[in-house]
Amino acid sequence: MPKLPVARLMWKLKPDFATGAAAWIYAGGAHHAVVSTALTVDDIRLFAKMTNTELVVIDDKTDINSFEQQLALLDAAAALKR
Repeated sequence: MPKLPVARLMWKLKPDFATGAAAWIYAGGAHHAVVSTALTVDDIRLFAKMTNTELVVIDDKTDINSFEQQLALLDAAAALKR
């Protein structure tokens, strides 16, 4: 089955491989990821706010426990909006 579309990474996992990979998987993997070499995190954050789009950032400060709590709170907030 060559040439099938599969998830791929184009960046270095932060803050370390295990934490970055876990956070990336919990957040939804590659089909929900944004990568930009032209925009800053603040640019993407502003766009998400303007479009009422959920945004989580995986960076050097990511702590997996806090990240999981953030995702749970975002899920709860989304459920309340329905």
